[in-house]
Amino acid sequence: MMHDPLAAALVTQRSALFLDGWLRFNEEMWGYKAEKVFYELPGKDLPKLEAVFYLNKQGHVVLPPRNPYLPLRFFPTPTEQLCRLSAQWSQVAELLVGDLLKRGFRGTIAFPPGFIDGRVFQWNGLNVGLKYTFATSLPVDIKTSDTSVRNKIKKAKREGYNVKVTQNWDDVYYCLSKTEETKNFSHMTSPEDLFLCSHYLGKESVRGYVCYTQEGEPVSGQIKLFLADGVSIDWSAGTDRQHIKSGVNQLTYAESFKDMAEHGGKLFDFVGANIEAVANAKAAWGFPLMPYLTLTHDSVARKMYRVIVPKSMKPAIRTFFKGF
Repeated sequence: MMHDPLAAALVTQRSALFLDGWLRFNEEMWGYKAEKVFYELPGKDLPKLEAVFYLNKQGHVVLPPRNPYLPLRFFPTPTEQLCRLSAQWSQVAELLVGDLLKRGFRGTIAFPPGFIDGRVFQWNGLNVGLKYTFATSLPVDIKTSDTSVRNKIKKAKREGYNVKVTQNWDDVYYCLSKTEETKNFSHMTSPEDLFLCSHYLGKESVRGYVCYTQEGEPVSGQIKLFLADGVSIDWSAGTDRQHIKSGVNQLTYAESFKDMAEHGGKLFDFVGANIEAVANAKAAWGFPLMPYLTLTHDSVARKMYRVIVPKSMKPAIRTFFKGF
């Protein structure tokens, strides 16, 4: 399952989503209980799986809002033989599936990129899907990006924009709100929530980046969940549309990549390439496209929808229920 070096690194390295501060933040923010779980074969230290489950009041596993995946890490034995790696994954994944079925889960949950072998889940009757993200190792070589990215970075610098690493969450939130207004959606995090996240994770692990005009006006902001020597997560981003054509978004990303690498960052996950416009913008950076697994709870309502509702009516029904 891990013939690709980047996929192997994403699977075996710890993610920022494992950080204790992130777990505590989610518990307070959403009211779910975070539980660290381990799966290993009797009498053996390896192979092993490490994960975090978030549990609702009924004890069911859920994926909290603003979380791209349930953290998952694979510890194989020291081998590069694909047949052995595949067998080891199947053995410990079977333990994970058994626990998941015993607890039950609600909604859709996802596992991080790199875990691309979903057969054990299918063999146990679960509904397995695929979504996509872009990921890369750090540092980022801008020369491998599309010409449009490099030109926009140069344009932003020519026009006097500059990026600062910051804990000024009011400025970050202002930038996030600009995209919310334009796109008509919510990041579901207020300025107070960002301060709370920073309190639990600390300034080293939740890093804010804001691009300012020459006059000091914030126009583009981003938040990374950062883990040195691990997988850092692209958590939030927003840009004032009046400045977006000046390349402020690209400049902010470029400076964030540089900052993370300088502080020991090894891997970066763009988190999501499933909306066409977003996917096209992220693809311009030239990072590898990585699939990730999703599991969807097959409720009675979902079964009826899938089996009974004619295919021609499904788009209209989905559109109708978006208003609720």
